[in-house]
Amino acid sequence: MRLNIPILFIFAAAAVPAGALVSSGSDYRLEDSVQDNGGGSVLTGGVYSSRGSAGQRLVAEGAGNAAAGPYVNRSGFYNPPHFTFQKGLASVVMPVSGSAGLTLPPGAVDKEVFDITINKNPVYEPMDVDPSIINSANGKIERNEGGWSRLFPDNITEMSLFDEQDVWDKPFAKSGVLSMRYKDDNNDGVLDGSNPPVRVESVKTWALDEALAMWAKLPASLFDPASRTITVPFMAPGVYALLGTVDESVKDTYAFPVPFRPNGPHAGSAQGQTGTETDGITFTNIPQRGSVEIYTLDGRLVKKLPIPSGLVLPKLKWDVRTSGGQRAASGVYIWRIVSGDNSKTGKLMVIW
Repeated sequence: MRLNIPILFIFAAAAVPAGALVSSGSDYRLEDSVQDNGGGSVLTGGVYSSRGSAGQRLVAEGAGNAAAGPYVNRSGFYNPPHFTFQKGLASVVMPVSGSAGLTLPPGAVDKEVFDITINKNPVYEPMDVDPSIINSANGKIERNEGGWSRLFPDNITEMSLFDEQDVWDKPFAKSGVLSMRYKDDNNDGVLDGSNPPVRVESVKTWALDEALAMWAKLPASLFDPASRTITVPFMAPGVYALLGTVDESVKDTYAFPVPFRPNGPHAGSAQGQTGTETDGITFTNIPQRGSVEIYTLDGRLVKKLPIPSGLVLPKLKWDVRTSGGQRAASGVYIWRIVSGDNSKTGKLMVIW
């Protein structure tokens, strides 16, 4: 399905005359082109910026611009907007406060002039892709991965490329770059609003395989917690989403305090102290499912601690007691954490 929406912006290699006025809106911002030798104003907004010169109708200085709905534009504004680029120029639409942006190198598309449209709501306002395909893919990944992979409305985008003749549905001649933002406004390392909690480190970029109605995880993603952005190379237009998975990583798990000596001269719960009987031994940086097992040196199981579902903080406490409820005897123990195909072992010491 494709909506026939008029072209919004025309970017040219020509200069914009100094003092020219360009419209402004709440969602997008048009920046100067690398080949723009003019000093004209720029289209300003809050969500996207697109590099390129603007073909604009000049407005007398001080005349202002006409308002149209939620946007201000000289002759109307269409949503989703179109950004029109030339073959020999880089195509850049970067997120300012929005959820997605992209960059295509010069010559990525074998068209002299082409439009790029970014659709932020392909499920309820479809452009090229049938929403039933997206919904089917969502159902499949949730059945396989659980609630961690549930799609959030702000974490999906559809990128379409076309000209007056047809829609470009082939791979690009050169790889582009797609950037998508996730929400973690309270900086707790968990995707805002997720239940079960989705750890941001587990969020990846996925591409919709329309033929199979499935999400395919893209490799080699770059995770930037400072900007809350995940960037991946991409080779074709389509629908992309940020989806979480259950965190099964055990590489950073460790136990503290070690040694555990709650009655020693340095007993206490502060950093560098040897613990208290109330606090026990904590395993931190644990995965979201699996178990922690404690063994004696000769291999006898002392206690198995299942990791509870819905765990927000990656911590699990052992009360230093056996499965029968007795204090674990003083001595050295082996702990082992298992999650999926991943496992890790370590040693701890108990001194009463």
